[in-house]
Amino acid sequence: MTGTLAVATALVVSACSGTAAASDDSTSGAKSGGLKVGLIMLQGDTYFQGIQTGLEAAVKADGGTVTTGLSNNDPATEAQVAQNMIQAKVDAILMQPAGDAASLATMKSITDAGITLICYGNCLGNSTDPAVVKGVIQTDNTALGTGTGNVAVKYFQDKDAGKTVKIAILNCDIASACKLRKAGFKKALSDAGVKVTYVTDQEGYLADKATAVATDILTAHPDVDAIWASNDGGTVGATLGVKQAGKSIPVFGTDISTQIAGFLVDSDNILQVSTGQDPVKTAQGAYEMAKTAHSRGTNSPFSVQLPGVVYDRSAPDNINKFIADNK
Repeated sequence: MTGTLAVATALVVSACSGTAAASDDSTSGAKSGGLKVGLIMLQGDTYFQGIQTGLEAAVKADGGTVTTGLSNNDPATEAQVAQNMIQAKVDAILMQPAGDAASLATMKSITDAGITLICYGNCLGNSTDPAVVKGVIQTDNTALGTGTGNVAVKYFQDKDAGKTVKIAILNCDIASACKLRKAGFKKALSDAGVKVTYVTDQEGYLADKATAVATDILTAHPDVDAIWASNDGGTVGATLGVKQAGKSIPVFGTDISTQIAGFLVDSDNILQVSTGQDPVKTAQGAYEMAKTAHSRGTNSPFSVQLPGVVYDRSAPDNINKFIADNK
């Protein structure tokens, strides 16, 4: 549920090392010449750029190579990318599936080819089945919502404790992960005793459409106190909608990108916080799982959930680091 789709689907091999003959190394879990790792990504936005960068650094350190491919969130394209990697005889594939049932045949084709398969990013149902994948690593989506919710709690308590707050939601409920984020956000406010009326809960996860939805909400509910958005497109749309309406209503967001980071340091004071995934730790963890599975066959724990990173306007260290890392 992140940003702009990229168009390239061709496989790209990162130059990481030479091609020394491989031999098993039971100590490191890798071959002495390093693993040939395939990376299948949904799209080419900031998050997946971070995934690729983090993986390439880790694999390079072991003397391996990385082959990347974009599915563009399309199961048919994903299947072709996977087939190319199978033919290239990679040792392991790290994959964020385009779908659950829709990606099952592709995942099985990888496993049937004897290639270690790790699911990362957003893994549900079939993509968490030990018969299909050798490990799972993803962000705790409930924690993403809670992280933003905790900052919202402090904002409302500092602003006007005891008041019933009217909040509008821009959702991406077409994805189950987004429902978890929403539950986490609401729970944070509920647990803190913040009185809330959710005046509307509308779909808005693509920036252009979300901007129009946010504008309409501000017209229909001129007394709304805040907007919460459950993904990057919604966060961008809500922020732009408030800005274009000439309002000063706070926005609480989810996900991180260079555009969102820019909003968080903007003097307009609209976007207060966003909570994002950590792509580098996700990539590094997935690679470690691939090495373990490739050498010993079993990951313990089999499934790992990573906490999100909170980018809070009032405590900007994480924002400044993100901006510096993504120049």
